[in-house]
Amino acid sequence: MAGGYLWPRPPRTGVKGLPLSEPILVTTRRRLLLLAGATLFTVAWAIGCNLLLDTVQASAEGRRELDRVLGPGSLVFYISSAVIWVVLVGLIALTGRVLLSATALLAVSAALGFANYEKLGLRQEPLYPSDVAFAGQVGFLRDMVGLRPIVLLSVGLLVLVAVVLVATRFLRRFIPPIQRVTEPRLWRAWIMARVAILALVATFVVHAVHFNADGNKLRQAYLGAGVEWVEWSQRANYLRHGFMAGVLYNTPTPAMERPTGYSEEAMDEIVERWSEVADRTNAGRSNDVLDDLNVVVVLSESFSDPTRLTDVRIGRDPIPFTHRLMDRTPSGEMLTQFIGGGTANMEFEVLTGFSLSQFTPQMNTPYQQLVPNYSSFPSAVGLFESLGHVPVAIHPFRSIMYDRDRVYPTLGFDSFVSERTMPSLERLESSDFASDESSFTEVERQIDEQDDPVFVNLVTMQNHYPMTGNYADPFFVGKSVGVVKNQLGAFARGLRYSDVALRDFLTELEESPERTAVVFYGDHAPPFWPRSKVFEQNEEQLRKTPFFLWTNFEKLPPRDLPLTSPTHFLPLLFNELEAPLTPYYAMLSALHDEVPAMAMGEYHSAEGDVVTDVGDLDPAAQQLLADYRMVQYDLTVGERWSQEAMFDLPAEGGWTIGINPADRARVQTERRLPPPGIRLSRRPEQRPGR
Repeated sequence: MAGGYLWPRPPRTGVKGLPLSEPILVTTRRRLLLLAGATLFTVAWAIGCNLLLDTVQASAEGRRELDRVLGPGSLVFYISSAVIWVVLVGLIALTGRVLLSATALLAVSAALGFANYEKLGLRQEPLYPSDVAFAGQVGFLRDMVGLRPIVLLSVGLLVLVAVVLVATRFLRRFIPPIQRVTEPRLWRAWIMARVAILALVATFVVHAVHFNADGNKLRQAYLGAGVEWVEWSQRANYLRHGFMAGVLYNTPTPAMERPTGYSEEAMDEIVERWSEVADRTNAGRSNDVLDDLNVVVVLSESFSDPTRLTDVRIGRDPIPFTHRLMDRTPSGEMLTQFIGGGTANMEFEVLTGFSLSQFTPQMNTPYQQLVPNYSSFPSAVGLFESLGHVPVAIHPFRSIMYDRDRVYPTLGFDSFVSERTMPSLERLESSDFASDESSFTEVERQIDEQDDPVFVNLVTMQNHYPMTGNYADPFFVGKSVGVVKNQLGAFARGLRYSDVALRDFLTELEESPERTAVVFYGDHAPPFWPRSKVFEQNEEQLRKTPFFLWTNFEKLPPRDLPLTSPTHFLPLLFNELEAPLTPYYAMLSALHDEVPAMAMGEYHSAEGDVVTDVGDLDPAAQQLLADYRMVQYDLTVGERWSQEAMFDLPAEGGWTIGINPADRARVQTERRLPPPGIRLSRRPEQRPGR
């Protein structure tokens, strides 16, 4: 540095490219002013990006965010803005470019805001950090939100990047970069400063990722600013405290909090208590009830009952067969976790008996956040396999959705039939998804081709969103539903196809010599309802879907079951068949008598009462929930002290949840189905109806 200047600017070119005689030099004072200006710019930019995210969040909820900056909760807003600013500083240190880094941050903010807006509109839940798993699944995202919004967002971001690149090239004429050749000492100092800043930012990011750890300073800052987390409503957390606060709250955390008194001795007491209950229940039951019995669990995508909604007029009943069948079987309504989503969560609850209501609020999707962390996971799959059943998972869609390609083997499934391996996958008219008819055909094939009984878990796709334009003759729908009229008409037509396919499937089973039991349930209502003007008056009903139990060898007595969580479906089936219960299923059965349905922050009694605090339940229900919570902790994130005993069946016949490696290898060798991932046959190239 000489003459009071930090470094010389490279020679400028004049007319026709001729160099100017004097280079423009930048004084130290000017550099300091530029640094101060850049700092103010980055602070304002971070505030703007945060305001963008919160404004999109508020607009998706139909609210305004004018108080976010200057209102009572402004301190929380500025803490979140500071978090974003630190990230921006880290980007600048990484790239060495202010405008480029600011543009990248804005692009990410816009993309996150768009994704959050769409997810809130479709599923009534905000964007979680775990949703990053869907970022690379372009086809699925296109199906959910449509191609046009994605294209418009992409074009807008590309235009923004192009403008910034041009602006950067222009500004470099007035704010020259530090040159290694001309100012080596200053250049080295600048590099060292960037490395130091990156290290500090990385340390901060690691600290932020552990937001839910005890003593986390960032979390304490939010609490000090007046944040009160709403454990039973993530939407409320995001809306009250902003998008960034909601994201931080949902960073990785243990799946469950350790229950008070958890120990091996405590688990032994619980095992002994419920083993005695199971022994009393099983006293009059035969051990061979489940021998040679196929058990088929059907999760029907978006299968819900629009005829039960207020001020919704449909030309005719789209599911008449299902309604008649439910009058003749044990049936009722299932309490869903979300409207428009949560398929994998409902499936998880059915197969494991573990309720998401007992996990920490941040456990949004156990299939992605919990199960893949283990080599094996307690579930009904292992129970049925120990009884000699062949466990088969069928989902005619992408095998990577919700990590099912990893989760199913961990749960104990030996075979997984996806859209790539289903021999006769067919679609209805213009739908992009496999028809229910072809899905049921695959179940029939599995039953027919296996020498041993099967335990089949089918997750259908026919009524997956979007459905507008799928069918040439949608149902008539009255005008009261507003903008979702066309979607409801198409959805009702899809339900009718599902109803017919279900009727044909059960008819085939009735004519089959194979003894088969079916558990059928809808996972959630379709995602278009929150956009309807009748949504608010039907929100409670939209969290309910039909379910029933059915067998082809004896008529189960018709029963109108209370509102039920999917955790109870298999214990209910065991009781209807008078099959022996494991201690775990005995506990779930007792819990169903007291608290048949649970969701985050709500407990439903058999009489229909709803409480939000466990302390408001009667003592018997509180004790049941305490045992249940202790067992769920032990089997999911605890030591699994109770696993072997809680899943034991009566000693007669040697039934047990476990299966030793030698027996597993023998069973796998004897089976005719190929291992997961092997293509069974070529899929038709031409889609029916196209």
